Amino acid sequence: MGLVDALVLASSSVSFLGAVAVLLVTYIMSSTFFSLQKDRKEPPGPRPLPLLGNLPQLDLGRMYFSLVELSKKYGSVFTVYLGPKKVVVLAGYKTVKEAFVNHAEEFGEREKIRLLHEFTEGNGVVWANGDSWKEMRRFVIRSLKDFGMGKKVCGEKIIEESHHLVGEIEKFKGEAFDTTQTLSFAVANIICSMVYGSRFEYDDPRFAPLVDRMMIYHKLLATPSAQVYSLFPSIGKWFPNTKEFFKVFSAIMTFNSELFCHLKETLNPQKCRGFVDAFLVQKQHLETSSVSFLGAVAVLLVTYIMSSTFFSLQKDRKEPPGPRPLPLLGNLLQLDLGRMYFSLVELSKKYGSVFTVYLGPKKVVVLAGYKTVKEAFVNHAEEFGEREKIRLLHEFTKGNGVVWANGDSWKETRRFVIRNLKDFGMGKKVCGEKIIEESHHLVEEIKKFKGEVFDTSRPLCCAAANVICSMVFGNRFEYDDPTFTSLIHHILKAHELLGGLSSQIFNLFGIGKWFPKNQEFLRVTDSTKEMVLQLVTGLEESLQPNMCRSLVDALLVKKQTLEDAEISNSHFHNENILMTVTQLFSAGTDTTATTLMWGLLLMAKYPQVQDQVQDEVRQVIGGRQVQPEDRRMMPVTDAVIHEVQRFANIVPMSLPHRTNRDVIFQGHTISKGTTLFPLLGSVLYDESEWEKPHSFYPAHFLDKDGKFVKRDAFMPFFAGQRQCLGENLARMELFIFFTTLLQRFRFTPPPGVSEEELALTPVMGLGFTPSQDKLCAVSLMSEE
Repeated sequence: MGLVDALVLASSSVSFLGAVAVLLVTYIMSSTFFSLQKDRKEPPGPRPLPLLGNLPQLDLGRMYFSLVELSKKYGSVFTVYLGPKKVVVLAGYKTVKEAFVNHAEEFGEREKIRLLHEFTEGNGVVWANGDSWKEMRRFVIRSLKDFGMGKKVCGEKIIEESHHLVGEIEKFKGEAFDTTQTLSFAVANIICSMVYGSRFEYDDPRFAPLVDRMMIYHKLLATPSAQVYSLFPSIGKWFPNTKEFFKVFSAIMTFNSELFCHLKETLNPQKCRGFVDAFLVQKQHLETSSVSFLGAVAVLLVTYIMSSTFFSLQKDRKEPPGPRPLPLLGNLLQLDLGRMYFSLVELSKKYGSVFTVYLGPKKVVVLAGYKTVKEAFVNHAEEFGEREKIRLLHEFTKGNGVVWANGDSWKETRRFVIRNLKDFGMGKKVCGEKIIEESHHLVEEIKKFKGEVFDTSRPLCCAAANVICSMVFGNRFEYDDPTFTSLIHHILKAHELLGGLSSQIFNLFGIGKWFPKNQEFLRVTDSTKEMVLQLVTGLEESLQPNMCRSLVDALLVKKQTLEDAEISNSHFHNENILMTVTQLFSAGTDTTATTLMWGLLLMAKYPQVQDQVQDEVRQVIGGRQVQPEDRRMMPVTDAVIHEVQRFANIVPMSLPHRTNRDVIFQGHTISKGTTLFPLLGSVLYDESEWEKPHSFYPAHFLDKDGKFVKRDAFMPFFAGQRQCLGENLARMELFIFFTTLLQRFRFTPPPGVSEEELALTPVMGLGFTPSQDKLCAVSLMSEE
């Protein structure tokens, strides 16, 4: 006899009718409620029953498969009711990514699971929320990294554990064995070594039961009993599996408490053995710092009063407006340091095209939009022409070179470099020949992949770097030359580190030079300098003053001439020569290669634009070699290259400048020595200058007759005194490399990725680089 039958027989007819009446009323109320929900345009889903919701339509033992089936009917965002609990289900890559990446903050909280909450009470890093979770997660990640997570020392621990794992499996001598426990022992020991500071033997009487209990815990948590408890706790707590879960979890907590107490008793704050030690030290530190905290609060209050007075005086001087800063921190809390450019663009919408922000104690005037940036750096080129001193870079450059230097040294070196690069062919036919030669090597390198997926960054960096090498050192390198590849790797790594948070903290506050990332930057740049020195030394040993082979030769001859004339205070000394050469190589490689990476990505993303370029290439060039002078006969290709540069926006904040005197600019007073951030991206995306600024739209550079047109707001090479000195070289490289590649290959997304799925979201560091650098290049020309 069924349960329902027994209940019916045991009940009076009145009670039964009453129960039916209650259910009918409940059903009507539920139906009305659910209808109201639908009117609010909530996600669709199967119609729920009163109290039970959609549970009868779901297999609790195979919940995932049930939900996948429902997604086929109701779409990638739909609603189900697990009893009285409403749940929105998200299915598929695009939907899940959009929800948890694009709406990370709104969708970021953890749901409270009743069965688990009985033990966790909202603590920990998995089932917690709010400030407690954020602070604890940051501390855990930082501490685990300190104990080797993701580093060589972590690898060594895993390798050591793999030996124990192999030894354990060998004991079975080829006989059948349960893989679960053995593998669980190995994985658990890695965690133990990081968390507790030591591993356990596989036969340790404490360790094996702990691992077994963890496996039972996860198994019980996935049972229907646990799910019923979460939905109907008053019923579920009497289920046998629920009671067993409580018993198992209590045993796990008891073991951890005992181990925790032992580690606390043997704690040495100066020598942390694992994460638990780090946690105990932090707890101890916080418990003893309440007096210090009150003192710090008092200092901050005094500082705030002084700062408020100071900032009020600043406002009286008609300085540019901006958000009110906090003491010491300035406006850092209002900015996303990982997305600084976008934060500043948003502020410009509120405070105008000239405004002030404080990055910690440092005052910065931000300039936004084409008209403002042009007026500042063209009309006031002299006053706004100095380069801001970046602390971390200054540790390396010491104020030498042509990018980060100022004053007479910079002016004289820049004039000399531009004149001599022109002598060695920059912007002329001889330069075009070198780029054409390099394009052949680039094509051959890409052909090696035979249409398979490849990383575009490496061959493009090698090609761009070799053009610079031929001008600066007098010769090119093979793409597999160890010195050459190491030099490129070091340059790219330095740029990555320079855009990191550690670098920004040191640059703003002057503290943190010894942060691991900053130390790595200094090691990388020192190695770069050493490699460049070896190349320069080799050229110096074979120098013939009457037959200069490259810019380095010209610099060495100039240095020698001045030394022979006994001029001791010359700017042409070894350090300046080394920095000049290094900076030319660095800037010329990264910017050109990054632009080409964006160009190929955009061609794969927009195949119709790629078709237009390739049609024009076939009509104008056919199968012959691309020449620099072809550009004027190829308006579509020229427009596409220009639009790639505009849309890619690879240096959105340009490089920071500094005023060399007090300036009245657009009615605002800007003091001498003020740091300037020109938002170059706001020029390239200026809505008053471009028809479709946020779209890839090559027609920006074409008139109604299809002829190429220049645009005043096209300033990827900047303007004024600090305009890129290699602009002519870069323009020629972009045209020859891009056109040659489109002549020889069809660029497509990797297999399994559609054009729509190709991401155009940039990776933000010192500049904007493509997050998607893997493409396929299918040859269009038969092998010769």
